[in-house]
Amino acid sequence: MKRFLVWALMIVASAAVSAQEVSILHPTILRSEPSPQGRVVAVLQPNTTVTILSGYARGGYLRVMKDGKAGWVVRWNLREPEAGMRMMARKPVGFPHRSEEKQVGDKKVYPQSDLTPGVADPSVTQDNLADNICNKNWSTSTVRPPTSVTNKIKVETMKAYGFTDAANHYELDHLISLQVGGCPDCVENLWPEAYGDPTHPMTQNERSQWNKAHPGSSEVLVGSLEKDLVENHIHDEVCVGIPNAKMSSYAKKYPAQKAVSLQRGQEILATEWYGCYLKMMDGNKPCE
Repeated sequence: MKRFLVWALMIVASAAVSAQEVSILHPTILRSEPSPQGRVVAVLQPNTTVTILSGYARGGYLRVMKDGKAGWVVRWNLREPEAGMRMMARKPVGFPHRSEEKQVGDKKVYPQSDLTPGVADPSVTQDNLADNICNKNWSTSTVRPPTSVTNKIKVETMKAYGFTDAANHYELDHLISLQVGGCPDCVENLWPEAYGDPTHPMTQNERSQWNKAHPGSSEVLVGSLEKDLVENHIHDEVCVGIPNAKMSSYAKKYPAQKAVSLQRGQEILATEWYGCYLKMMDGNKPCE
């Protein structure tokens, strides 16, 4: 109960305003990245209304969306620049509640669905994949929150989950990954995922070394490093049907065998990522 109350208080504090719309105060450029060197996405005129997509400013820029186009604008060109400290507009992913009966493998490899249900980024849709996550010029760095933000979220999520061991035993992981259109800074899409397991606590480097020394072993539960494989594979399945699409660094070892929709890919990550991992290990069978 205490764990849930900590989480609930964090949600209330960080979600004072949802789906906030603000207007442009001065002519401003919507850029692909939070810097003057970012590609020009659009030029926005005064009194244009935009939707805040990120609760946190980066280098004086805020992430916003206008007419389905997402990008970064100078914070002080918004009529309400203080909006930069509010959570992004949430888009319920509409995934079924994960039931314990349907979970494959040990329950410890999954987050708690009441704390981490998974949330999608509303700026990524099936119709614009070629412009963002499947584009060779796109990178998760264009949307990933800074460590000044994620470090605080990691502390709070560890409290909510009741984890009291070393923070470096966990990765603050996006349940729906950024490369599959997950919300970058929604606490409902972030959880402290272990590199090892409760019996074998490990840092990232320790788990990597252990995997090399024990290939194919199931002695330690799968964790963050294994989910990374699934995230990249699902990205490739979402993008494989798009001409000249960006493929992950694991595409040669685990090539996408079948295309899936964006929503289905997000659903796999949110509800059954370990089942997909088992398929990948079993002759690279498709996750569909």
